[in-house]
Amino acid sequence: MSNKEKASDDSQESLTAIDYINQQEKLEREARILMPFDPNECTYELGELRQQVYACLTCSRTNDNQPIGVCYSCSIQCHSKHELVELFTKRSFLCDCGTTRMAKTPNGACNLRRADRSNSGPLSKPGSRQPSHVDLPAEDIPSNSNVYNQNFYGKFCNCKQPYDPAKETGNMFQCYFGFACGEDWFHDRCIMGLKPESQLTEQENNASGANTGQTGNEETPMEVSPGDDESDDEDDVDAIGRLQYFPRFKSFDEYICWQCVSKFREIFTQLDQKIPGVILEKLPRFNGVRSVQEWKKLKKKEDEPKAKRARKDGDDHRHEEDQYSIFLAKHFKKKLAENISRLDHASSLYQFLQNNSELYENDPIHKPPEDPSEDAWSIATSNADLDAIQSLPRDQAIEGIQAYNAIKAKLRDFFKPFAEQGKVVTEDEVKSFFGEMVAKEKSSD
Repeated sequence: MSNKEKASDDSQESLTAIDYINQQEKLEREARILMPFDPNECTYELGELRQQVYACLTCSRTNDNQPIGVCYSCSIQCHSKHELVELFTKRSFLCDCGTTRMAKTPNGACNLRRADRSNSGPLSKPGSRQPSHVDLPAEDIPSNSNVYNQNFYGKFCNCKQPYDPAKETGNMFQCYFGFACGEDWFHDRCIMGLKPESQLTEQENNASGANTGQTGNEETPMEVSPGDDESDDEDDVDAIGRLQYFPRFKSFDEYICWQCVSKFREIFTQLDQKIPGVILEKLPRFNGVRSVQEWKKLKKKEDEPKAKRARKDGDDHRHEEDQYSIFLAKHFKKKLAENISRLDHASSLYQFLQNNSELYENDPIHKPPEDPSEDAWSIATSNADLDAIQSLPRDQAIEGIQAYNAIKAKLRDFFKPFAEQGKVVTEDEVKSFFGEMVAKEKSSD
């Protein structure tokens, strides 16, 4: 065999340490996307928090269809093989994992709290071997103040549709107040009242498809016109994806849905009058309109003085009371905080603000402790990285990352001398390394 042929065979059976390290960094970037924090502390012991919540549909079905919400860490350490729905943040929420809401779940005790109580300490890393225990039931006391809405069954918005990130082409906004809706998420089209089957003209469809990178679709009527009050500093997502006549995404801070506004209609009217500048815009909602142009005509009629409104009999676009959503201006909290003391303390507006301090005080979102190895993560994430991690089922992705985390430190030590000397790692050397690991595992059992 010639030296050239031998070199070719070696290249197929070997890997440089630099190549390995580059591959490792790519894996770490992908893992960082899926698991940005150290998932080793259940938030149950911290009490009610505004935090990331995941609805566990699997445990819900097991427990008489009772809604179950778990924290970030438990979604990974206790429910990674279950059917989960990411709800993003919920206010004043206590993790349900291991509580009697999961009483019918076999071995339903929280893995993280169980480890703490056994004096074993929390798991040091995802995928670490859990303490061996007999099956323990879920018997911790659940919260009486958790608010559960349709999101915990995987449904969102007034249209009650499940959210599928692979199919959803519209924009969704979470209600910041959430008193009536439970901090639900709403499609922009539903906020305006467009029918789900609303269709665009062929010209509008083509323009929309060109802007979004898709062909025209019947489900999400994106209509954006070049002269629609666009500003030069808007990014592409804002300029391309916004429904015509919908507030510019960068112009407002938070959104409050029409359901919550209707619940406190007089209060929000007072707020707009007593503290101008807090509410940026009131966006009316007309039920069942088929296009944004039809919505615009109804909006123009609504803006007319009431005496001049010519309401047609049988108009099915309105309720008995006009509906509208609210968009809060930038720095609305500061504006409210500066003016609340000037209000009449006996007024209903003042009492309302006292009871809902999240509207003007800091309302932080709890974040789990940062991963101790975060410094090793690369913050540069490409679209390919995102596609790779998001293409995997969540449970498989977590299992792969957990297995990787369990051996990555040993692999780094193994490859370090090869990297320092620029040497090639042969297949036999890698096999020997893993053989030693397996032998040590068996001897430790």
